[in-house]
Amino acid sequence: MNTGRYYIMSDMESARRGFGSPIPWMVALNVIGVNLIAPVLPAYASHFGVGFAAASTLVTVFALARMSLRLTAGSWADRYGSRIVCIGGGAVQTVGALLAVFAPSLSLLLAARAIQGMGSALFGTSINRYLLVVTGKAELGRATAGFQGGILLGSTIGPLVGGIVAERFGIFAPFYVQATIAALLAIVSSQYIRDGALPARTDAATPAQTRSFRSVLQIRGFKVIMFLGFGLFFLRAGAISVLIPAFADVVLDLSPAMIGFLISLGSITSLIAMPIAGQVADRFGRIPVALAGAFSTAATVTLFGLADSAIGMMVISALLGLGIGLAAVALPTMIGDIAPSGTEGRASAVYRMANDLGWVVGPVTLGLLADSARYGLAFAVAGLPLAMGGAILMRWRQANGDAGLGSR
Repeated sequence: MNTGRYYIMSDMESARRGFGSPIPWMVALNVIGVNLIAPVLPAYASHFGVGFAAASTLVTVFALARMSLRLTAGSWADRYGSRIVCIGGGAVQTVGALLAVFAPSLSLLLAARAIQGMGSALFGTSINRYLLVVTGKAELGRATAGFQGGILLGSTIGPLVGGIVAERFGIFAPFYVQATIAALLAIVSSQYIRDGALPARTDAATPAQTRSFRSVLQIRGFKVIMFLGFGLFFLRAGAISVLIPAFADVVLDLSPAMIGFLISLGSITSLIAMPIAGQVADRFGRIPVALAGAFSTAATVTLFGLADSAIGMMVISALLGLGIGLAAVALPTMIGDIAPSGTEGRASAVYRMANDLGWVVGPVTLGLLADSARYGLAFAVAGLPLAMGGAILMRWRQANGDAGLGSR
């Protein structure tokens, strides 16, 4: 029993150190694997003799499969523990990647990508749940900053590595890398994640609270955070992936290298903001950080439509990254605050489904506005859901104070 307590205390100390913990690095590796094929999509289109839109379904199928298994992954993690589900997620992703290597047609490659998406749901949801369980609420902001930093780091490195590997070793080589990473994650999960030693939390859930996902949605304030999460990912996927590149190319005639630098600059400033956001959230509460992130991000993204030079785009992109970094830390930390013991996996799953929905809807909605060249309106629409979520959170705070959403 003493050994088990040492394990859990060791994990808590490790989690609060951010990137000093194995968790962010495991998350970063997983996200690197997810993003390896992004620069290779045009090559897959040529290889299978289809258009770019058809090749892009390799990303859509992955995202939809991941979303479809989120709830199940959260339920399994709560019931059986994060360790076994993380191992299973790594194993499923390994199988999917190896099947993709030998796929003779686009349809079979899509099936392999769906398997990978299911594995990603299992791993991502269960390791998020593990972070919430092993971290004390007083350190949860800093631990979440490390977790979100791992996601951002993986999103930045993945396409770069995938492009280099595909160029040197062939367009299917990134799937070998994915399989290797996923297998490594399964092995590390078996050694690092220790569910058997988890102590009971003082905010123990009642059977009614743990019975269904509907009860998770009924947790006070949960829907507010979900709406904000949707708005954040609606903006990130739609504005950063679609609007900013289109505007920079069509209106300002910037080079692909400069466009890539603009996007990377925002990622860098987000990484800088995240550890600061975690410390502030732990010291002063989550809601002030969430509001600052929501409103600053929503306001900043509208400024892109006024930019008339590369320098202006760089300044706005850097500011946008700072706001995103604040919101990206505060919101999942609030989920950890309000999720009763025994529901951490399901709460994480439902919140991440809202993120996934924003990731799917954002590019489509804002892409249609970009096609009509209505960039000013498009950038305003990009920030609208996040601004509305911030307004709802302000009203919540006025009515309820920080209780339930801003605990420290």
